[in-house]
Amino acid sequence: VLARLIAKGPKTSAIAPRTRICITNTPLEPVAAYNLCNLARIRDGDRVLDTYAGSCATLLAASSMAPNCITVGIEIALKKFVKKEDIVEDFTSRGLQVPSAIICGDCMSRKIRDKARKAVGDEPFDAIVTDPPYGIREKAGDDAEPPLIQLFTVIADDREAGNPLLRVGGRLAAFVPVAPGQDLHSSLPDGELMKRAGMELTDMRDQPLNEKLTRWLVAFTCTQ
Repeated sequence: VLARLIAKGPKTSAIAPRTRICITNTPLEPVAAYNLCNLARIRDGDRVLDTYAGSCATLLAASSMAPNCITVGIEIALKKFVKKEDIVEDFTSRGLQVPSAIICGDCMSRKIRDKARKAVGDEPFDAIVTDPPYGIREKAGDDAEPPLIQLFTVIADDREAGNPLLRVGGRLAAFVPVAPGQDLHSSLPDGELMKRAGMELTDMRDQPLNEKLTRWLVAFTCTQ
């Protein structure tokens, strides 16, 4: 499916870091961004959230694949390392629909998640696509949970509060890094947390980065 989409329309080179105004120190490569969006099955009209948006490479890919999708990005480093006006120009210069909101803040904050929902009419999102930080939030403390587990915790909290972040039938696609000797499942939500969040694991694909690090692409579907 991804190959057909690229052949018919969006080209990975169109959002390559060297062509963008806004880039981070470790920008997500275009093929990886398209893979996230493809696994999340993003379509026109979908409400798409990136909880760790960075320079919005994943949202650029989403808008390239589905020009009429509605995107929202949350980025804690906005203003400090990432400039909103540069992100906007990366969209407008390509003739792509600008995100409905680029929110400065931490996706762990309910207030920030409420802002994200408000940007799409106070509705839950159809898809969450994200590449969580590999070396920031994980090292916030000895007891800090991996980013994806933290994200599932707040998804579960919102669901239990009657204000879901992801609609039933919606999908969450994310990258999970795994170092040698590390168990992938230690970075994934356990069965109890997935049940609280109303989610099921539906896809796992490994993507070796180098001799020391493998990145897994995982997808979950909201089933309740």
